[in-house]
Amino acid sequence: MDADTLNKGLLAGKVGVWRWRVDTDQLEWSENLESLHGLEAGTFDGTLSSFRNDIHPSDTSDVWQAIQSTLETGDPYTSVYRTNPSLSTDPVWIEASGSIVTDPEGVRYLTGVCMDVTARRAAERELETRLAQQKAIADFGTFAFGEGRIQKVLDRAVDVAADVLDVPLTKILLFAGTADHLRLASGRGWHDGLVGNATVGTELQSQAGYTLVAKSPVIVEDLRTETRFSGPELLHEHGVRSGISVLIPGSSTRPFGVFGIHDTRLRQFADTDAEFLLSLATIVANAARNREALDHRQLLVREMSHRAGNMLQLVSTIASQTFSSARSPEEAHSSFSERLGSLSRANYIVAHGGWTSTRVRTLFGDTLKPFADRISMQGRDVLLPPDLCFDLGLIAHELAANSSRYGSLAGDDGRVELNWNVERSGSELATFTLTWRDPINTEPDPSIPRRGFGSRLMVALIESKWSGKIDVERAQGYCLSASIPFTPA
Repeated sequence: MDADTLNKGLLAGKVGVWRWRVDTDQLEWSENLESLHGLEAGTFDGTLSSFRNDIHPSDTSDVWQAIQSTLETGDPYTSVYRTNPSLSTDPVWIEASGSIVTDPEGVRYLTGVCMDVTARRAAERELETRLAQQKAIADFGTFAFGEGRIQKVLDRAVDVAADVLDVPLTKILLFAGTADHLRLASGRGWHDGLVGNATVGTELQSQAGYTLVAKSPVIVEDLRTETRFSGPELLHEHGVRSGISVLIPGSSTRPFGVFGIHDTRLRQFADTDAEFLLSLATIVANAARNREALDHRQLLVREMSHRAGNMLQLVSTIASQTFSSARSPEEAHSSFSERLGSLSRANYIVAHGGWTSTRVRTLFGDTLKPFADRISMQGRDVLLPPDLCFDLGLIAHELAANSSRYGSLAGDDGRVELNWNVERSGSELATFTLTWRDPINTEPDPSIPRRGFGSRLMVALIESKWSGKIDVERAQGYCLSASIPFTPA
């Protein structure tokens, strides 16, 4: 085989040949070794020093140690190293193999071949990473299954994600009591005092908010150039550049929260990294569901005994007040049936979720279902404590019943507005505000406040029970504004 054919074969196989004269700085390369090492043509000067400068600083010691061992023992050597990358290129993985050869004049050479193994090395690293991720998932799943304290599960999850994905910042954001923002429930790498206290909004401009509505994991290549969202101050203050966030499924239609990992370096995270994080999030979700199920069972046992007596007393009060103030048996029967139905619906809505925090939009939607197409509802779909939701169901019914007698709902095409909001007045206290606007009021004398059972019931619930406040305006129609302080769950 002639030299030209041999060179073509070496080029095709991405293999280069070299020879170093031992104990000198003289090193010979085949022409293609420059391109294999990512060097410009003609830049290799034929010296051992030039070769050593082209090895990645982290690998130089290992390569030279392997060469020295061959010189001492005479055994062949093989070494895998990275080239020293320039600012614009990634390192190339090179596998070098060689052995000692002595020429007829007794001169010793270390000679061998180099080949590009970047693709092979990437496949090996990918396999190593996937095996490490699978082991981490199995170990974490076993831990979460046997751990009854959900906070311990969250803390272990962020540690596993940080270690396996090699990132400095990890976090789990959970919905706060009213579900109008997210709380940093667990994390690693954040400034002191943030874990357990920092909050993140659920609006689409935050990465967490965007993740809540995304149907797949959200991978960020560079937060500084991200166009889908701007990211919260929490990430920018920590110099975050790249990351992944995934949804933590909840036990209902509302997610449990968001799991995120972040790096201050530019990283190209793979889909497999996102799948790993999603697997951790699923384990967290299952642990949370198991904990919630246990808590619900314990809560229901207590609530069933407590509420049975209260419900009977409330029904007795409604019956007594309704029948004593009605103008006729027919009116009494109709009013009592409506109020009993409202009581039943409110109880079902709250009890259906295990007597836990309830979605306000679901509560009002079901309670006011007979007038659904004529009531404009505006407000965030927040979560409120079960006792408050039960009472709000009764209040909403009384407002609709009053409008069906004296207001817009008495006609065929009248409309009313129901607006609500949650205002936070401290870390442990919030206020639920409700406004009912009805443009029509046909009461005999609107200037005289009505003192019917419905009005007395709303005062008793809002002002006496919840220490809230009611304001009613009758100048133009009927407008009730109520503010109710409560402690979020």
